[in-house]
Amino acid sequence: MDNLTHLKTALEQAEALIFDMDGTLIDSMPSHYEAWSRVARNYDLHFSRERFYQLGGVPTYETLEILSAESGLEINIPEAKAMKEKLYDDLTHLVGPIATSVAIVEAYHGKKPMAIATGASRRNASRLLNQLDLQHYFDAIVTSDDVTNHKPAPDVFLKAAQRLAITPQDCLAFEDTDIGLDAIRSARMHGVDVRDYQLKF
Repeated sequence: MDNLTHLKTALEQAEALIFDMDGTLIDSMPSHYEAWSRVARNYDLHFSRERFYQLGGVPTYETLEILSAESGLEINIPEAKAMKEKLYDDLTHLVGPIATSVAIVEAYHGKKPMAIATGASRRNASRLLNQLDLQHYFDAIVTSDDVTNHKPAPDVFLKAAQRLAITPQDCLAFEDTDIGLDAIRSARMHGVDVRDYQLKF
């Protein structure tokens, strides 16, 4: 069975669809990386592109804690967080939708309940989803503000399923990072790595 056939079968069998946001539904990762690169240079933090993608889905404050520990530095984390958020805000005009994922959302809108489970803050999630006119497709939006334990913990996906009133095992969840996919597996959901499905739906 080829990738596209497998995906379509999984979509038909699922009772609900849950999407990560950054890098899965919205092409925001280049803007995030540019903002992070400037913060890293400012604070002398080592933050390679590879490490950036490894930490995809981890909230900003936690990422800064990890990076400062890895670099052996003590930094003003609230200040660095504010800097990163301001830099990213200035770059959000460059953000656009990811066509293959949005095509799935549009195809199943009104047919299956759908939710977002993101490591972004509620402020950022709401702003970007409204900017791209995507918010109305989703029955629930769960952000880093709604859970205590963040990816790779399963909490954000489990809360999304709970809000949709669908058992986790009957949900199909979409992600673009290894941390996010670990969270999906921990939630006992079926997962889709969107990096494998950059094709026409």
